[in-house]
Formats: sequence, C-alpha cells, structure tokens
Amino acid sequence: MLRLIAIVVVCSAQVAFGALQLRPYNETAFGMFLANDFNSDGVITRLELESSFDKYDADGNGVETRREYTEFICATSPSLYQLSHYLFDEYDMNGDHHLRKEDYDALFDTMDIDKDGNVTADEFIHYWELVFPKYENVGQHGHTFTHGNSACH
Repeated sequence: MLRLIAIVVVCSAQVAFGALQLRPYNETAFGMFLANDFNSDGVITRLELESSFDKYDADGNGVETRREYTEFICATSPSLYQLSHYLFDEYDMNGDHHLRKEDYDALFDTMDIDKDGNVTADEFIHYWELVFPKYENVGQHGHTFTHGNSACH
C-alpha cells in the first residue's frame, strides 16, 4: 500500500514521543525506494515516480493540491500528516502550490545524479539523506507548523 515517494514517504519511519523518527535516513529512504520501484528492477523510472503521485490526485484532473495530498496521507498514514505538509513543499519544485508533471520531472531530474534516465537506490538514498535532516524534529513539542493543523481532521 505504501507505494509512495514521499511520500507516504516514510515506510520505515516511526513516530516516537510525538516526533517523527526518520533515522537512520538511509534505511528510511531505502524502504521508500522499494515502495516506488513498482516492477522491482532496481531503478525508479520517471513513469514510476509519476505513478506514485497519481494516487494523490483525488479528482483526476492531473493536478494535486495540498489538500488532496495531505488528505490522502491523513487517510493512509495519519502519523505522517504534519510531515506531509513539508513534503508537499519539497515536491512543489516550481513553488506554485500545486503538484504537476513538471514538478515530478524536476524532482526526478534532481534525484537522477548521473542523468541516465533512471534513479538507482543509491541516488534515491542520497537525495533523501540530504532532505530528511530538515524534518527530523517535525512533531516535537515547540516545533511549529505553518501550513495548517498539526493533526488530521
């Protein structure tokens, strides 16, 4: 079920004492990689990445809103709800507050370090090892959240 990037993002992440535990980053990222490598061939293709994001598009119009994305996360992994707002911003590569194919292409291009058209596990893990530290303390007491409620509604 957790075949998302980001998605549900953190297959192996745990919530402890109200804070999301992303460490060890490489293991969390590897779990995400496996969930998004739909055909289990050891690489994530552009199509596989786009397919991950299609799950969030509740109305099927090709554009995912923050609401669609966070409601999906709330329904599938409530403990990741607060993190989902930050991840939405991470995926919104052009900053227009919507997720579209251009965003997924830009995300893919960022992860595809050698530009061979495939994202290997090493490339995927490298990307997330740079991203996860920014969100390590999401949910801890005193950590503020600016995009909405801190819990599913």
